[in-house]
Amino acid sequence: MMGVSLERMQGGPTRRPMRLLSGLLAFALMATWAVGQDLYQRLDIPGEVEKSLGDDEVSREPSGRLPTPPPPPARPQLARAAVEADADALRRAWLITQTPTISFLGPGPDDEWTEGSDVELAWTTTGPVTDVRIYFYGGRTRLGGRDRGSFEGFITEKAPNTGSYTWKMPWIDAISLGVRIAALDEDGEKLADNEQGVRFRPKVMADLKDEGSLIAISKSRQRLYFQQKDNIARVHIVSTAVGGFWTPTMKPGSTDRRRGRMGQVFGKSGNAWSRMYSCWMPYWMAITSSGSHGIHATSSNFYWKLGRPASHGCIRQHRSDAKILYSMVGVGTPVYIYQ
Repeated sequence: MMGVSLERMQGGPTRRPMRLLSGLLAFALMATWAVGQDLYQRLDIPGEVEKSLGDDEVSREPSGRLPTPPPPPARPQLARAAVEADADALRRAWLITQTPTISFLGPGPDDEWTEGSDVELAWTTTGPVTDVRIYFYGGRTRLGGRDRGSFEGFITEKAPNTGSYTWKMPWIDAISLGVRIAALDEDGEKLADNEQGVRFRPKVMADLKDEGSLIAISKSRQRLYFQQKDNIARVHIVSTAVGGFWTPTMKPGSTDRRRGRMGQVFGKSGNAWSRMYSCWMPYWMAITSSGSHGIHATSSNFYWKLGRPASHGCIRQHRSDAKILYSMVGVGTPVYIYQ
């Protein structure tokens, strides 16, 4: 009895079948793993593994595994460029695989372009963008709220995709414009586009940006601009003096021997009477201390002359425009009149 107990304690005959079974199981697992390693390949091309296994001349890697076939190229151009080791062709072929996009880096949504200045446009692209086309557009200044059509023009019809372009800003008949950029492929076909709005400032107001609320009038353009809190809020079509009469140039602090102080709104009246010309002047705003000159609405039978010199010295406006401006301007507002 004692011998039997000792034999069992030392792992005698009763434990040998268990050890044998465990050994066989371990061997089977190792064999399965080895075969799996030998046959393992990424199935990039259906049937590729089976085809390779059937070829007696297929050389194995040093590890004994079958070589993994390369994945099929995304584009034929990419494969050719890789074979030819052409870096430039490889880059172009890679670009073809990317989704074409184009986005403005500048101008931004709060940018303002001044007439006559060099403005910088910048953008970023993805995909096979070879060239860009950039143009501007907008609505012309309304007359009494009436639409006067639109304007548009090319900033550049076609330029290399360098990521930036410099343009000299022209005068436009508006206080804002839209800028659109199109991404083109090597054949000139549009791939994508993007657009951005920009504020416009006429050259005569280049130095008035930080001067707060004011009125600026360009006699050469026959336009009145109202700046409110440093941004141009309104532009109106006006008439200044016709030949034989005179609209004085002025700025705050200007004086004239006959007309007194000039360059601000000295007083307002909803409907002033002109003794000299025996007519009403709705929405009158005096811009000389003597009251010799002012900004006011004209009669409807003179609307067709707005946009050209036609007055006896005052600044005439469409009645609808004059009403809006009158409500926005206070006494003491600075007034600038330029040639």
